[in-house]
Amino acid sequence: MPPIPAIDATLTLDAAAARGWDVVIIGAGPAGGSAALRLARLGLEVLLVDRGTMPRGKLCGCCLSPAALAELRELGLRGLLERAVPLERIRLAAGGREAAIAVQDGATLSRESLDTALVAEAIAAGCHWLPQTTAEAIEETVNRSEPLASVSVRTAEPSPLAGSPERERRDGDDHGTTRLTCSRVLIATGLGDHVRVAADGTRRMSPRLVAARSRIGIGAVLPPNAVSLPAGELLMAVARAGYCGVVRLEDGRIDVAAAVDRRSLAAVAPAAALGRIVAESTGDHDVARLVDALEGTTIRATPALTRSAPLVEGVGTMFRIGDAAGYVEPFTGEGMGWGLAAGRLVATAIHDARTGGLAPAVVAAGRYKEWHARHFGSRHARCRRVAAGLRMPALVGLAVRGARLAPWAARLVVPIVTGSQRPLEVAS
Repeated sequence: MPPIPAIDATLTLDAAAARGWDVVIIGAGPAGGSAALRLARLGLEVLLVDRGTMPRGKLCGCCLSPAALAELRELGLRGLLERAVPLERIRLAAGGREAAIAVQDGATLSRESLDTALVAEAIAAGCHWLPQTTAEAIEETVNRSEPLASVSVRTAEPSPLAGSPERERRDGDDHGTTRLTCSRVLIATGLGDHVRVAADGTRRMSPRLVAARSRIGIGAVLPPNAVSLPAGELLMAVARAGYCGVVRLEDGRIDVAAAVDRRSLAAVAPAAALGRIVAESTGDHDVARLVDALEGTTIRATPALTRSAPLVEGVGTMFRIGDAAGYVEPFTGEGMGWGLAAGRLVATAIHDARTGGLAPAVVAAGRYKEWHARHFGSRHARCRRVAAGLRMPALVGLAVRGARLAPWAARLVVPIVTGSQRPLEVAS
């Protein structure tokens, strides 16, 4: 498989500050990258800012749902899809029992491949790229018919922590920052949304609502020989302390991503917590090799997974998209699809198809709120119900036994749980 090419900066910070932009996008994940690509293709002046470089890894389950695959096909990224590993079956494990569920659509793909391809396509479409740049604050100015926004950014500083692209500043001042001027800002900073906003004359941190008992994400990427796992199989292990997904990526590496109760990490190290989940759910003797491999690598963590924040700030200059707008525990593997869809929704909302420019701020804000609620409301509600059920391992164990005994029933239930429109075949 060919290596993932690195992407060079196409613009300096000073050059970016010397001009005005239609849209500045903060964060080059699936949501930010897809929005940048779509808006650039529509002819808008777009600047994509990220505190890292490409290619870069992220803590992620790396599963492409049927909806995610449809979004990528619509974007014309068929070359990227050829890199993905078709997902052939899910091995669901709980209480020492397993059921193999054959799937007809879905794939696995590393974030290095996905994010890099989105940025490269956006640049090819005319988007400007500003990596290794941290956005710290956004301020809205309403003194004209259409409001403007300014984004305070600074060059990212190397981090002393492995696996992190920068060291976060905690002093909260703007000394040494550069201001970027634009008409719209898309905040695609993920779960760790750190950008301050000033839409009402006061500067504050972005407000976020975190669900009670929300789990956090932990995970790592391991060498190909870390554990025995066939390509195209996703192991989903469910236990009392959380659940863990293990899958082989397109380059052979093993991706491990879990949602765990924060209390479980107070007693044991992250590697041991992951090992306990797999051991409790599967009884797999190969788990010892997995734990050994985890103890020798960098394990990343996320803030609380289930959360929400205001979609729009001010009169319609600042829009949150992807995980920065809201997220639910990712057991059903829809996270990357949600990000790609969010990029499509916001691009359509802020673009004026009649004039080819930007829609009025108030109009764009109303559209985005309506379309976001319509598209994600039922999906997030379904995933909250699934997350609640996963806190009862005995119930999950019964579901696994039921899938083994009555495959016809599982074919009806699984599409409802995952949101897939295509029935799945279960093999015991």
